[in-house]
Amino acid sequence: MFGRTRPKTARRRLGTVVALTSALAMAGSLAATPALADDPVEIPVSYTVTGKTTVKKTGGTLDLGPGQLNGALVIDGDNVGIRGDLALPPSTANISLVSGVFKIKARVRIEPTGPVTGTLANGDLTTHSQANMLIDNIVVGLFWPVIPLPTVPNACKTVKPLDLTLVSKNVDLFAPTIPSSGTFTIPEFKDCFINDLALGALISGPDNTINLSMKSNLS
Repeated sequence: MFGRTRPKTARRRLGTVVALTSALAMAGSLAATPALADDPVEIPVSYTVTGKTTVKKTGGTLDLGPGQLNGALVIDGDNVGIRGDLALPPSTANISLVSGVFKIKARVRIEPTGPVTGTLANGDLTTHSQANMLIDNIVVGLFWPVIPLPTVPNACKTVKPLDLTLVSKNVDLFAPTIPSSGTFTIPEFKDCFINDLALGALISGPDNTINLSMKSNLS
């Protein structure tokens, strides 16, 4: 009995529960101390982030991650929120046009312009962030992308950041993974040499979807 080993998922869940329970107990203690009553309590969190986004105009999907979200749960009185820094690696977009005859391949980067922030209310976690979308290494061709198009590295990007608001319904902060989803608009592009109008016509517009899964790194 004493030699039994807890499964890894159980240990992770137990560690998260202990951390949150300790922080909540600390928050209660601080609330009872007038000098510290207004000080928020922060619980470090770390997640591995994966997911995909679907461009409405083409129906094409772009895999995202695995990336990292490192930050903290913030308990401030009766309010619970989250803040953190998100980093995602570059992804490869594959677009088919004209019944699959014309192919486009490109490298896409989603680069946040600031921290991710969020609030927990009525059981739902709502997060917000802004990010630039950068595109380079564009290759096109019939049936197979083989012709590179000129782009300036780190220059071709959306004219303004994407506004990304994602919601996790009935979120369980003790769960090993937290799913979230939302819709967003892709702005027009700039500094893409001859590709500005083409990229705008192909992918810029509203009602694109994004789905992410955050897996806790706490053990």
